[in-house]
Amino acid sequence: MHGTIRYDHYRVLGIARDATPQQVKQAYRDRVKTCHPDRNASPQANTLFHAVHDAYETLRDAERRRIYDERLSGYRPVQEQRARPPEHHAPRYARAAQRPVNRFAFFGLHLTGLFFGVALVGGILLGITFMHWPLYTIIFIAPGVVVIPDSIAGLRTK
Repeated sequence: MHGTIRYDHYRVLGIARDATPQQVKQAYRDRVKTCHPDRNASPQANTLFHAVHDAYETLRDAERRRIYDERLSGYRPVQEQRARPPEHHAPRYARAAQRPVNRFAFFGLHLTGLFFGVALVGGILLGITFMHWPLYTIIFIAPGVVVIPDSIAGLRTK
């Protein structure tokens, strides 16, 4: 172990401070299945995998765990509640999915997208037809063509 504690091994494994060796081993096996770089495409997978492995190597050995616990007690009080994995390891979309959706804002966002897409596509096509814009300006309707179907699908959701 190095001079300073970078993270709480108990939180990394998602176990309580009084976890048994069997619980440490099971938590390690569970975490490795989800964070191993061969199974997780996240750019942080390698870092998380090493953190999980370091935590397991420290907590599985009784003497190393005792020394770690002594050092950890100097940083903050020991909490007896079950520890959870660090929040920053959850994907951003998973954290966002836990918040309630404001239906008015959701509807307004998709309605605005629909108006934007129709105005963009219609305006450029009118410009090409009646204002004699060069034909290559048709490539600028791409954002509108992409937004319109997504906005319609969003408005259809219940």
